Amino acid sequence: MCLLLFAYRCHPDYPLLLIANRDEFYRRPSAAAAPWPGERLIAGRDLEALGTWAGISPGRAAAVTNIREPAMPDPSEALSRGEIPQQFLSGKDDPETFIQNLQPQHYRGFNALLFDVRSEHALLCAGNRHTPFIFRPGVHGISNGSPDEPWPKVENGKTGLAEIVPNANQWVTRENFVEPAMALLRDRSQAPDKQLPGTGIPLALERALSAIFVQIDTDDNSASSPLVHKGGYGTRASTVITVDRKGECQLWEQTYTNGIASGPILYFSTR
Repeated sequence: MCLLLFAYRCHPDYPLLLIANRDEFYRRPSAAAAPWPGERLIAGRDLEALGTWAGISPGRAAAVTNIREPAMPDPSEALSRGEIPQQFLSGKDDPETFIQNLQPQHYRGFNALLFDVRSEHALLCAGNRHTPFIFRPGVHGISNGSPDEPWPKVENGKTGLAEIVPNANQWVTRENFVEPAMALLRDRSQAPDKQLPGTGIPLALERALSAIFVQIDTDDNSASSPLVHKGGYGTRASTVITVDRKGECQLWEQTYTNGIASGPILYFSTR
């Protein structure tokens, strides 16, 4: 997952409104969001490492992004970052206890968003490039850097989400929140070069990755890089998650194939 945008305690009836894009190689096998057999969670599934990027379980939500740091060596026998949200959603530990038991040194750089409506400190951010912390109420964003780092896609996404949330009125519906959120997540506008972060990758690739919705095809020479010489790279799924104050979670997901929507928006709910 390469972009998380979320409104925390900005709506009187929904303590968490989360929208997200998962960017990945087009060839990497994945399954669309669905209930996992024998588990309490509903999420998409990475069929290569068997984890997830974002999902829900009764009263809980979780998501993860990687950190872009091409010069950083991998830990020995690195674990999949996708298992972090999966384990949290499948378990019963509150976010603070889960983070205390997590061994972050075994993962490549990550940010993990963990929410439990029943917890005193409901929304926490775990990671291995910063000290875990509790989010304050407000609109926040995480891409592939530090939480709320002002990358253009993060700032533009936060502004867009802040404009959408008031339209939800008392109840979130597909018309007043989900469809506007999905439209925001389809924004392919690239940032001017002067606004781009410097993460150690070629400028053309940094530019291509600056959009909220990413699409880099194999014939895109402007973003030529070993990153995209594996059948293309870009946004594979857009996810909208809501959690109301009673703990009901809803998840909508739109999947994409080579930048084109594949099938209808899927919908699930759980308590």
